[in-house]
Amino acid sequence: MTDNRQRIAPSSVAFVTGASQGLGEAIGKRLAQDGWHVVLSARRKEKLDRVVGEIEQVGGTAEAVVLDVRDPDAIADVIADTGRRHGRLDGLVNNAGRFSGRGILDTSIEEFRVNLTMNLEAPFLTMKAALPFMIERGGGAIVNIGSVSGLRATENTGGYGSSKAGLFHLGAIIAMEVGKHNVRVNTVTPGSTWSPTFARSIEGKSEEDIAAMQKSAAILGRFGQAEEIGDAVAFLLSDEGRFITGVNLPVDGGAYWFRGGNRVIGKRD
Repeated sequence: MTDNRQRIAPSSVAFVTGASQGLGEAIGKRLAQDGWHVVLSARRKEKLDRVVGEIEQVGGTAEAVVLDVRDPDAIADVIADTGRRHGRLDGLVNNAGRFSGRGILDTSIEEFRVNLTMNLEAPFLTMKAALPFMIERGGGAIVNIGSVSGLRATENTGGYGSSKAGLFHLGAIIAMEVGKHNVRVNTVTPGSTWSPTFARSIEGKSEEDIAAMQKSAAILGRFGQAEEIGDAVAFLLSDEGRFITGVNLPVDGGAYWFRGGNRVIGKRD
């Protein structure tokens, strides 16, 4: 197996949003394992400090910065400060997001806008703030975290699915604009993946119901693990992904092909 740590410059810096738990935590830990200095951001510093401590215990380097991605001014200030302090910003992972599961008739305009703010506007602003540092140093890589809800239409995901679909399209457009500067922009699209948020969504379900959900979730017949998303992000940020840009990489156990909307395409006996 190739050791990615041989392909990351020792001083490379990656900024990860929504990094205090779940997918963001797993992504941050994997990048630190590969030799990145990881700047972890979220709203709750105590949770970030725990992740930083666990990274440092195994020999990685990381730092915590408080950031609410709903605040445009804070995004610009925090990322600019990170770039100035380190003299570089080589990687960016837009993981922070918002999910709401209501039908159109029950979704207020305020709730719809929150999905757009966190899942589309915030990544736009983080990319805009990070790109000057990447361009100045002659290259960099960005990974946005999408969702299978942005690839296929499913009920009760109007705001969320629309924002994630827009995120992939935005990333592809930016990839076209900044490729000449050796900056790559890609999207990793998880399916149903274990995280604190996902665990809360299935609270109260029986073991039989959860087993049935896993069986019908994807071709591989199980939910994903946060570490598997981290592996994909690490690959796309590393030099091993140096000729990949503008793509949407589903890391979903085949969920996109197994299910289409609410109609089951595959069938698992």
